[in-house]
Amino acid sequence: MICCLMTRLLCFFIFCLSSLVGFTQTNIKPFPSHNQSPLIHYFCIPNAEEGHIVSKNKLSISAIFNLSSNSTNAISSNEIVYFDGEMARFDLQARYGISPRFEIGLNVPFINHSTGFMDSSINGFHDFLGLTGGARANTPVDGILYAYMQDGKSLFNINESSFGVGDVSFELGFKLLDQKSHSMALRAYLKMNNADKFKLLGSGTLDFSVQFAGQAIGVGPRPAYFFYSFGYLRVGGGSLLEDMQINDIAFASLGLAVKVNKWLAPKMQLDYHSRFYKNSLTQELGDYGMQFLLGSDFILSEKMILTGGFAEDVKINTSPDFVLHLGLSYSL
Repeated sequence: MICCLMTRLLCFFIFCLSSLVGFTQTNIKPFPSHNQSPLIHYFCIPNAEEGHIVSKNKLSISAIFNLSSNSTNAISSNEIVYFDGEMARFDLQARYGISPRFEIGLNVPFINHSTGFMDSSINGFHDFLGLTGGARANTPVDGILYAYMQDGKSLFNINESSFGVGDVSFELGFKLLDQKSHSMALRAYLKMNNADKFKLLGSGTLDFSVQFAGQAIGVGPRPAYFFYSFGYLRVGGGSLLEDMQINDIAFASLGLAVKVNKWLAPKMQLDYHSRFYKNSLTQELGDYGMQFLLGSDFILSEKMILTGGFAEDVKINTSPDFVLHLGLSYSL
């Protein structure tokens, strides 16, 4: 029910903004997404970013919706990991240009953990492609259970749905380069610890991250956009698995888009981050993460872009094996 409500909110947001259409130069951006794993999504690992910042006295508003299906389990000599459930994350983001070189931003996420409804469809999709589906063959359809046990001790066991506001974050962006064919920006982020970590809505940590992002644009009737970004995340104390927490995280992203006409720009992206947890032999907790995104920008106007796509885990079991991604950005 909550998931349907969040979808309706996104549709309402699109409808409201569509009545405000104006005209300025269209700016194709990377997929605004990061690892949606239940024990990673709430840290201050930023979405892949573009090289531009918001112009002075201008406002950019984004609505980002990620619907992820988690289905994985692992057993090692002293560990048991079980992730089965569906997470809907709806981020409302606003950025404002305070000077020709600086922007400020705010991100407020709304998160829902539930039994979901995508398992049967994903199983059918995997069967159609001849994929095994991994742990899905051994987990119940449309269930919810997030659990981890180490040395015979249960560190968390969550089997109920939850909904709430996630950790709020703030952003400061600085323009490094702004040319017609190449732009670069440096951004810093501060994430609060206001959400409930025991419901997997927040991390329980005060985090800080910095990101360098750039983009190069080709010329011609079908210009290509090449995106790149990398950065550093410092995780604070107080996480759910604090004794296993790695506090220094690296992340990076590469992306490519081609504007085939004035309405459509297919794109793909590869996201990476180093491992978040130590002293674990499981892929779910003890390995680095990598995901691949494929989809397209749909240019509704020169100020409004709708993004649709999906993500798959390249590094198996380190991120959800399927994420449905929708995004809408509007520039005032």
